[in-house]
Amino acid sequence: MEFDAFDREMRAVEKAFDSYIDINMLLCARLDGRGFSNLTERNFIKPYDERFYRYMTETVRHLMSCGFNIIAGYTQSDEISLLFHPADNTYNRKTRKLISVLAGEASGFFSIKLGAPVSFDCRLIPMEDMKAVKDYFSWRQTDLLRNSLDSCCYYALLGDGMDYLSATKKLEGRDIVYKTELLASYGIDYNSLPTWQRYGAVLHYERTEKTGTNRKTGEPVKFYRRELVLNESLPSGEKFGEYILSLMNDVLSQA
Repeated sequence: MEFDAFDREMRAVEKAFDSYIDINMLLCARLDGRGFSNLTERNFIKPYDERFYRYMTETVRHLMSCGFNIIAGYTQSDEISLLFHPADNTYNRKTRKLISVLAGEASGFFSIKLGAPVSFDCRLIPMEDMKAVKDYFSWRQTDLLRNSLDSCCYYALLGDGMDYLSATKKLEGRDIVYKTELLASYGIDYNSLPTWQRYGAVLHYERTEKTGTNRKTGEPVKFYRRELVLNESLPSGEKFGEYILSLMNDVLSQA
């Protein structure tokens, strides 16, 4: 068979299941660490290790600086949620390209930081409107709020000599009041823990005013630059979702 015809035939096979995200849809991506429970047990302090947290925020920073137009990146535990700019059309929004590149970039960057191979998976979440965006981010933070408290209690019990199964049974079905009082009995004030442990952290672009010098006249001039900033003082619940929307609205109003 003539090569050009053969090439077209094989490319058609390769693209048979390609799909694209409609440019009219708002888009988020969520990345999760694969096998990170075992990874963190071997390499980090439990339940929270600031070194691990810094690796995660630096991975978000990398993902927001490697060619995509991303408004905000939220990290909690071993996951990352990215909110794309509505006008971002990287790879024509081809799903396999977005998923593979994002997962590959995150995996490679975190592996370099750790000095050992790790991997992230990635999924895309198309959304019809701003309410869906708000609900999505509120949901992810609520997931952290639940897991964070449970994790702190679990490792407090293990540190006290309890075995894994007994610690799990002791916490099963218990409410927030019980768990916070349990931590208090170990001298831990849950509400005084660093906010990134309880609420996560967000990186977003901020338009900042700078002062420079006109090279021709020597006169001072003002200009604006987009800078990535880290916010570790997040609101919670529904207000967190509204905060994410405010970041999007700020960016869109500057367009």
